[in-house]
Amino acid sequence: MKRLIALFLAVCTLLPALIACKGPETTEAPEITTGAPAETTPEETTTPLPTGLSIVAEGASEYIIVRASECQSFVLDAMAELRGAIQAKTGVDIKPKEDWVKDVKDGETYVSEAPEILIGATNRKESAEVLATLKTGEYKICVSGNKLIIIGSTDYLTSIAVSAFIEYVNAITDSKDLFVPNEYSVLKSQDDLNNLLMGITMYAMGDSYFGGSSLGKEATWVNKLGNKYGMDYVNYGIGGSTMSDFNPEKNPMVLRYTKMAKGDADIILLEGGRNDRSHKVPLGDFESRDSKTFMGSINIMLDGMLKTYPNALIILITPWYHTGKVSDTGLSNVDYANAMRDLAEHRNDPRIVCLYAADTELTGVNMNDAKFRAKYCIKPDDVSHLNDEGMNMVLPQMEKFIAAEYAKFKGVSGN
Repeated sequence: MKRLIALFLAVCTLLPALIACKGPETTEAPEITTGAPAETTPEETTTPLPTGLSIVAEGASEYIIVRASECQSFVLDAMAELRGAIQAKTGVDIKPKEDWVKDVKDGETYVSEAPEILIGATNRKESAEVLATLKTGEYKICVSGNKLIIIGSTDYLTSIAVSAFIEYVNAITDSKDLFVPNEYSVLKSQDDLNNLLMGITMYAMGDSYFGGSSLGKEATWVNKLGNKYGMDYVNYGIGGSTMSDFNPEKNPMVLRYTKMAKGDADIILLEGGRNDRSHKVPLGDFESRDSKTFMGSINIMLDGMLKTYPNALIILITPWYHTGKVSDTGLSNVDYANAMRDLAEHRNDPRIVCLYAADTELTGVNMNDAKFRAKYCIKPDDVSHLNDEGMNMVLPQMEKFIAAEYAKFKGVSGN
């Protein structure tokens, strides 16, 4: 009996401890069996939505394109191309405007709350901040707040930056929306573009601008460019040569272009107009194929070159800026330069571009300026021919244009 009582007391003594040990197992079990493992919780497996700019969404846009009030034609043309590319991709036409704001003075920055695509050196704070980081010869595309900034260290490089962003727009394949993630950024330099010229094939047809006058061809910027990049090139410049055969004795390019080397050329330079002016060649019109007119002869050569060199970019190069007129016609170099530029635009062919050498800001050449001629021309009264110093001065400007246009043509300006 005493043993039974002792056994009963022992059991009573251990029972609370047994209950205490079992309690935690039963209270923790529901948490293990009903809760999902940490790595499979919905909150942690859902991919976060990307952040950035919804420039066009569901057929609408709150954005506008803003450019500087004072800018070169490169920026205006680039802005128009960007609008066209966005509309073609999304069906939405984003309206443009200048950056002018009342009471904001030149050199001051402006803080805008509106969603904007900023093209070039606008007065917006974001444009100024990015421009301050650029080195000479660079351009950049990036996102800052609700702004897309597209800017170069020069207006021309801004236009190249716009072309690079157009490549981004055109690459969108699965949506009509235009979304730019915050981390999207492109930083390129002129050197990146110039290197595309290394080892290419280039043919140059022209007059004494390419022939070099008393300097000879080797001193021209054309030959300097070809040598710098190890090109396979031929310079067909002949002094006094006209574009047209209005005067057949002036080595007309429209007759001799067919004698250029045949092959898979990368770039064709076609320059002229100064001698057509002096020989009173009629300008003609955009549709003309009359070899006795300036534009007619250019059209004939372009038609032939496009077929002969199917993979080449053809760059028309105008005469330098000079406003002296031929009394019989009332036409100057600028008139022939304008005709060539306008013809290139009228042709509207991605394989044809025009280097408007009459733009003094682009080339640095102003043949109206006596001080310029005294320093950079063969003779102080020479309004056509650069000396060696002039050739070296203009080379980087021509190099930049040609390299940038070739990059756009090859579709690699934004890569």
